[in-house]
Amino acid sequence: MDWSLKIDAALPRPLRIIFRGVGQVFFCCNAVTGFIFLLALFIGGLAAGAAATVGVISSTMAAHVLGFSEDDIDAGLYGFNGTLVGPCLFLFLEHSPQLWLYVVLASILSSVVLAALMRILHPYNVPASTSPFVLTCWMFLVAVYAFDSFTRGPILPPPGIPTIVTGVGALPAEIWFIALAKGVGEVMFADSVIVGILFLVGIAIVSLRGALMAVGGAVVGLIVPMLFGANQNAIEMGLYAFNPVLTMMAVGWVFLKPTGRSAALALLAGILTVVCQAGLASFLTPIGLPTLTFPFVLVMWMFLFAAGMSKYWSAPSAK
Repeated sequence: MDWSLKIDAALPRPLRIIFRGVGQVFFCCNAVTGFIFLLALFIGGLAAGAAATVGVISSTMAAHVLGFSEDDIDAGLYGFNGTLVGPCLFLFLEHSPQLWLYVVLASILSSVVLAALMRILHPYNVPASTSPFVLTCWMFLVAVYAFDSFTRGPILPPPGIPTIVTGVGALPAEIWFIALAKGVGEVMFADSVIVGILFLVGIAIVSLRGALMAVGGAVVGLIVPMLFGANQNAIEMGLYAFNPVLTMMAVGWVFLKPTGRSAALALLAGILTVVCQAGLASFLTPIGLPTLTFPFVLVMWMFLFAAGMSKYWSAPSAK
């Protein structure tokens, strides 16, 4: 929307870059949208909002100090992985004063990893997206075993053999909306209906198609797990939805020409993301790591690579 672009342009450059970095979590290069996202995180929890703020500032400053592309920094591309790193570590690790240093170091590393992956993937015209966040957080979550100052939080499951699924069943119709909203909010680890709604509002400011793709991903993450017999509690919390949300936005709005065909491809990608997430969850359970957004990254990469071989979809543009 024009009014949001005017506000974006009028903001001081440091604020504009920081807010754009938060907005880029949902592919939105817009400071107004990023501000709404960050406000939503603070509404969901002060610790999560503060951790996201520290993360986006640390990763962005690291990119500037290391001399990475100013255009990419201005677009917020070195901020969104740090935005995710902060809430992730605060969710899965016990809170301690040292944890803030941990967040800063992990956010800085996410920018280094992003720059490296951008260089590797550039010839293939495929984006690194949230893969630096995933790789960085996996490393830091495993590293806590070597440090006495850090311990795993209760939400992070201990290593073990995958067990048979229990609590299977269809969700009552009256809580579908709650599950859909939480599915969007869980992209940034927010178990909140209000946060999910605010995220959708922020996306819609930039693009209605983008918001529709996000809603479509949340619907896929609700219906497909129910059809396959996934755990009802996990579905209700939106844990099967946040990856399809990102996948459908990436394939159906951002990296391919926005057409009916790309929307259909996005739907297929979203469905397969649910399957990929289930498989990766079973694969990672023995080492006690969460899937994070890796199912989205893996499926998006495969579909964008495949799109380049098809006569129906234009090649993606790396971002």
